[in-house]
Amino acid sequence: MTREPRPADRAGIAAAVEALSRGRLVLHPTETVVSLSGDPRDERAVASAWAIKGYATRRPFLCLVPDPESGRSLAADWPAAAERLAGAFWPGPLTIVVSASATAPPAVTAEGTIALRPAADPVSSALLFAWGGPLFSTSANRRGEVAPIDVRAALLALASAPRSDAIELALIPATGAEPPGPGTLSSTIVDVAARPPRLVRAGAIPEASIRAIVPDLELPR
Repeated sequence: MTREPRPADRAGIAAAVEALSRGRLVLHPTETVVSLSGDPRDERAVASAWAIKGYATRRPFLCLVPDPESGRSLAADWPAAAERLAGAFWPGPLTIVVSASATAPPAVTAEGTIALRPAADPVSSALLFAWGGPLFSTSANRRGEVAPIDVRAALLALASAPRSDAIELALIPATGAEPPGPGTLSSTIVDVAARPPRLVRAGAIPEASIRAIVPDLELPR
């Protein structure tokens, strides 16, 4: 595993893309918590991430996409609620669950659905644009531990995890400064494949803001 983060300048982003293309993993900040990301179509990357997280069985990952259009291309259905929510909060810390298309990678699908979001922070945006497709994303912590908001803290937290050697490098903003996300909040998750739409996880975007766009929102069961 890399011991020191690299700036997300042109060289750093190129190195991250090259690592991803070989089935390796990358740590990077988002506007919420630090992400452990990889190619969702590469089984080596997927298996490494499951091991690092401490998952004994298959778990679907969130799917980061370069832009809203890329997200829609992975959906079999794009209901009106998805369009309204995406228009209000994308790119940003809102994950929208929709029916998955037949071409969506299995690593980011579960029971015929896919959880999508385009990140708004500059590092994720640059990485996704250069990669040119979806990345799986999971918080950079072991199962049951607190999700870090600092890349260096994530490196330390995962240093002794199984398969941590699969993490090729970690990125930080090119300025060297690493502004924290909004506390320890992950993205808000809304399932619009459900009827009516359902709040799966409270997060960075308040429930009241979601309900203003989707008035029939159901709360978690």
